[in-house]
Amino acid sequence: MTQLERCAVLFVDDDPRVLQGLRRMLHAERHSWTLQFAASGREALACLDGGSFDALVTDLRMPDMDGVELLTFAMEHHPNVARIVLSGEIDPAAGFKTVRCAHQFIAKPCEAGALKTALTRAFALRRLTGDHRMKALLSRLQTLPSQPALYTEVMDAIQSPNSSCRKVGELIARDVGMTAKILQLVNSAFFGLAHRVGNALEAVTLLGTDTIKALVLGAKVFSQFDSKRIKQLGLDTLWPHSLAASQCARTISAAEKLPRQAQAEAFTAGILHDVGKLVLAQNFPETYADILQRAQLRDRTLPDLETERFGASHAELGGYLMGLWGLDEDIIDSIAYHHGLSRTAPAGPVAIVVYAANAMEHLLSAGPPEASTRSVDPAVLVQLNIADRFAQWEQCCRRHQQEVAEHAK
Repeated sequence: MTQLERCAVLFVDDDPRVLQGLRRMLHAERHSWTLQFAASGREALACLDGGSFDALVTDLRMPDMDGVELLTFAMEHHPNVARIVLSGEIDPAAGFKTVRCAHQFIAKPCEAGALKTALTRAFALRRLTGDHRMKALLSRLQTLPSQPALYTEVMDAIQSPNSSCRKVGELIARDVGMTAKILQLVNSAFFGLAHRVGNALEAVTLLGTDTIKALVLGAKVFSQFDSKRIKQLGLDTLWPHSLAASQCARTISAAEKLPRQAQAEAFTAGILHDVGKLVLAQNFPETYADILQRAQLRDRTLPDLETERFGASHAELGGYLMGLWGLDEDIIDSIAYHHGLSRTAPAGPVAIVVYAANAMEHLLSAGPPEASTRSVDPAVLVQLNIADRFAQWEQCCRRHQQEVAEHAK
């Protein structure tokens, strides 16, 4: 690997012992990563302006310039740098300030594996931002959704050695709005449960933590967008489409007998696959409204029009954002390529399922099959070697759709 290909990360902490510990922790990566260390926010500013970094990892409490100020500067002047907080800060007020300017939060003390995983995922995003046009788009975005604090808390509770449905349920119950949203979804025909669910704990117990964490993440992300500003896109239609796509992904992955983790990843990616549309509509409301109108004429596909205007499609942008939040690589790829898999990226089973699920949901929601075949690209089905199985998946999804409709009566 050449110097130009090496991933670069800047660590910032005013405690020299912490910096020394990080040097030791990442010593084995010195041949693959370029590591630089700064003892203050001011020193870090000079490093950022004088070099090229893929990730910034900083403490929060520092004299002269604190971590929030540093992260905000990086967000405004170096938007393509992944911003990670590594701090023992537990003050809720300080944590709230980082929501807008940080992509991930890692608590001190942390294990080497957790830090390496976060950085590796951040570095992997370079394949989505390697094109200068994608970097140009990132620099133009004024607002990006932040990783929901409740999702982080739920993930910590699930991964805890003492994890339990009760702990997860109690976390959700503290958020009245989220509890109402979860119960609304759980008691809808979407899940088809035999009896009405009355509280968050019961919802977690019945649906399982994999489903709950995906619903929390999806609902919280969608809630960050201004429905009036993006009215042309329509949250009232995009959210149901995302939920339906996630259910198609679950149905298809179950039919393929994929492992439980892969099924959970497909469900999560199904919910989040169109988050890039929200970002583009929020940042460029008038331009994106025009693009949507042109796409409805069917002369050009939406991803093609987006790429022509912004340099990247909503799929690639959504994958990049979820990567910054540290989601699994299979989820990132599934979101980034849900309109057609890259010829240079491996077509993993989860990505194939999510591509098929999105196409399937459009097909099923468009009316009779003869009127909706435009939702599916036969050439892509052949490329992915799923042309024969797609018809079987369609039968499974239609059957599930009918069961949901029967339950709703």
